[in-house]
Amino acid sequence: MAKIALFFGVAVVLLSCAPVWAKHAAEGEASAPSLFSGSIADSLWTVVAFATLAVVLGTVAWKPLLRALDARKGHIEQQLRSAEGSRQKAEQMIEDYRQQGQTMVRQATEEAQRHRQQTVEQTREEILAMRRRAHEEVESAQAAAMEELWKQTGEIVLRVSSEVLGRTLTPKDNQRLIDEAVTQIKRSGGL
Repeated sequence: MAKIALFFGVAVVLLSCAPVWAKHAAEGEASAPSLFSGSIADSLWTVVAFATLAVVLGTVAWKPLLRALDARKGHIEQQLRSAEGSRQKAEQMIEDYRQQGQTMVRQATEEAQRHRQQTVEQTREEILAMRRRAHEEVESAQAAAMEELWKQTGEIVLRVSSEVLGRTLTPKDNQRLIDEAVTQIKRSGGL
């Protein structure tokens, strides 16, 4: 349709200019053509031809050109809005990832501190258990040594008393003497 309108527009311009060209061709090249030389009919046809050309070009060329430019402008604006949205989305993602990174670092730090605290506490408990065992072993060894010492003291007292008295004591006398000696040693702050 646009091609047909363009064809008719060109045809009208050519037909309207034909009488002017014919007149100038008839006059020859003797006179120089002037823009203002000619009849009113020639001027009228020129105005009509110009108006027709303007209408045809406006319809066929100008409006489609403006529509194409408007479409291109709309497309560019849409791409700019899309790019802005993508930029904002990217900035939001960067911020989210930064916060996630900080959260992960904070959690890892807290976990490391908890682990360190647990290790310290576990080590402290193991040390305390070792001390208790060592203390119990020392006390047990000390009690065994004291028992052995008392036993040896009783035997020594029995031998000394046999030699001093010159006779053998009965087991009942032995036990009584041993108990008295042990009691006396304990009172005097002995072993």
